[in-house]
Amino acid sequence: MDISAPKQVRTMTEMNLQNAFTEEEKESNREIVQNFEDRFQIDELKETKAIPSSVIAEAKRLKAETGKATYRTIEYTEGELDNSILSEPPSHSNPHPFDASELPPVHSHSIVPFVNHSPLLRFLVDIGVDLAEIENTTSIGRHLLRLEMDDVRQKIELMQNEIGFENEEIGAYLTRNPFFLLQDVNDMQTRLNYLELKKFTKVERRKIVDKYRYWLNCNVQLIDSRLGWIQQQFKLSAKLTRELIVKEPRIIMFGTGPLERLVKMFTKELNFDSNQLKVLVLKDPRLFMIDSKLVSRTYKYVRDVMRINNETILEHPFILRCSLSVIRSRHDFLNRLGRAQYLLSQNKESKNDKSEIVTPEDSPTKQSDLVSLEHFLHPSDAEFAMLAARTYPVAYDKFLRNS
Repeated sequence: MDISAPKQVRTMTEMNLQNAFTEEEKESNREIVQNFEDRFQIDELKETKAIPSSVIAEAKRLKAETGKATYRTIEYTEGELDNSILSEPPSHSNPHPFDASELPPVHSHSIVPFVNHSPLLRFLVDIGVDLAEIENTTSIGRHLLRLEMDDVRQKIELMQNEIGFENEEIGAYLTRNPFFLLQDVNDMQTRLNYLELKKFTKVERRKIVDKYRYWLNCNVQLIDSRLGWIQQQFKLSAKLTRELIVKEPRIIMFGTGPLERLVKMFTKELNFDSNQLKVLVLKDPRLFMIDSKLVSRTYKYVRDVMRINNETILEHPFILRCSLSVIRSRHDFLNRLGRAQYLLSQNKESKNDKSEIVTPEDSPTKQSDLVSLEHFLHPSDAEFAMLAARTYPVAYDKFLRNS
């Protein structure tokens, strides 16, 4: 067994939210694309009006005859190229025949063929944007071709000066949130001003925007309503609300519906009171980003099988986010060794908590032999085996392979 590269405990947050789009994010991104298309169509209409009507009429006639938009073939019958020297480079004084092979494709299912013809796409590649990743995760590749270089540079300056991104970080962020490039600069400035108004420091604003990639895609009214709900629901002060958002900005990504379901489950089913709920959200806000059914299933195992009380869970809320299969494997291993008794919190439990839990004082096991949840939840299997099970990592590895 390679102890230098141990297996890691995967949490339910990592399994369910990695690179996932929520419905709220999808709706917000659709609105961004629609607004961008509306602005582009207005500009395109202005350009169309500048094209001579005779050219448009000829194009329509050819399309009616051929079934596709086709312009007439250019014929040089008026002596335009009589004085041209084709062995020398083309210029205004030395015109060459028009060669369409050097132009970008008219249609493509990918933006890759356009990179060599678009200074903007080359600029995005140069600053570290992964165009292939954008194509795999979104459908906005064709909109990138419509962007203006000056507009993109203005947004890059906003990222550097107002948000605080370093040059080497810009490409990675735009790969994760290409919708940033389609938005109006004034809208994003308004959203940054909102964070400043709420007394987030520049370092905190940068962390929020970076950790929750779609923060700047949401309008101020939506963000403000969700923050207000969280502050009121968990009875947080303005300072604690800021600390919570800086710690985990993605807590607002699902909206208030899933949060409300989790709050009801913790209070009505799992017997946590409002003060304990406040402790949970401040200690581990990611716990409120998981499906309530998964949390309930893990809680029942931890409570009924492992005999862990609510106060101990408050000190180690991470246990409710861990994969149930990992928790079960580790508990079964400790049970086989006769060490499946855990060090519980000395605090009194909630008055609503009526279930009977064996406390360290009632247990015949010595206090020093009780397993600490900190050791039980260690991300490394090897460290768990040595600290919690007090055995060799190879023994736990063998148990996993045979179970």
